[in-house]
Amino acid sequence: MGNMGRGKLLTVIFGVSLLFFSTLNVSCKSDDVPPPEEKEEVVPPEITPEEEPTPVEEPVVMEEPEEEIIEISEEEEEYLRSTNNLDETTIVTKEEFNEDKATILKIISELQVVMDTKDSKKWLNYLDPESIHYYSNPVNLRNAQKKLPSKYVKLNNISDYFYYVFIPSRKRSQVDEIRYISKTNIKAVQVREDYTTVVYYYFTKINGKWLVHLPPV
Repeated sequence: MGNMGRGKLLTVIFGVSLLFFSTLNVSCKSDDVPPPEEKEEVVPPEITPEEEPTPVEEPVVMEEPEEEIIEISEEEEEYLRSTNNLDETTIVTKEEFNEDKATILKIISELQVVMDTKDSKKWLNYLDPESIHYYSNPVNLRNAQKKLPSKYVKLNNISDYFYYVFIPSRKRSQVDEIRYISKTNIKAVQVREDYTTVVYYYFTKINGKWLVHLPPV
């Protein structure tokens, strides 16, 4: 074999050897490749749905209606004061009250003239029969006499009672209002600043006419 033939043969052997080692190298490299990493599937945590908070019911505040203020006139207040002591079965209307008060005040005005003139006979015309009878009795006059501030005054008859008891006890009196005891019995009073009252006259109604009643002693 000539040199040329040996050269070709060497070339072929070299090529085969090179191919073998290349393949072997690749195979070794393939063995060195690490296996693929297992990817762990991460399961997301379960999301618990948030419960909506229960709405807090605010207490319902019931507004109380404002008390209605009822204004009462002075005339109405006086009427109520005058009839306050009547029982539930006795009714005096406002018209009756106004009429009775006007009549009583008129009588008192007339009595003032009688007292100024000291007319005892005329005074008797304003008294009810029971009072005239009571103070015509000497025993009752003596009892009334004991209550007088002066021991020197003697009550011998009803006229003396008029002079020494009736007139002095009503000096400077001013009757403002009336008070019903019953439908036929009334007190004529003066109302003081502290709303207390002073009784100056008692009246009783007989046969439709108001007459002065003198309280017994």
